[in-house]
Amino acid sequence: MIQIQSIGINDKAVRTQITLTENLKSLVTGMANERGESLSEYLRRAALIKVLLDKQEKEDLGKFADSLIGSIKLKNHPNWKTKADVYKWSRKIREEW
Repeated sequence: MIQIQSIGINDKAVRTQITLTENLKSLVTGMANERGESLSEYLRRAALIKVLLDKQEKEDLGKFADSLIGSIKLKNHPNWKTKADVYKWSRKIREEW
């Protein structure tokens, strides 16, 4: 689980100005009101959720990359069997650009 260590009960709130479209502000305000929250509280929670999702996505992509490293057998690829084959293949695809 990802932990956000810089956010806590003693984290000082600072005033921030953002721009929303009228429709988005109306939607967010309605959702905040349904939850009994202020617009600011709702947006703070949304920002925190976005941070957590982005961190999780980065972690997941790292795990995915780690699982791929070493999984490709170069000798099985028709153009990657030798260094000379790789060189020819890379020159060929560069010419196609």
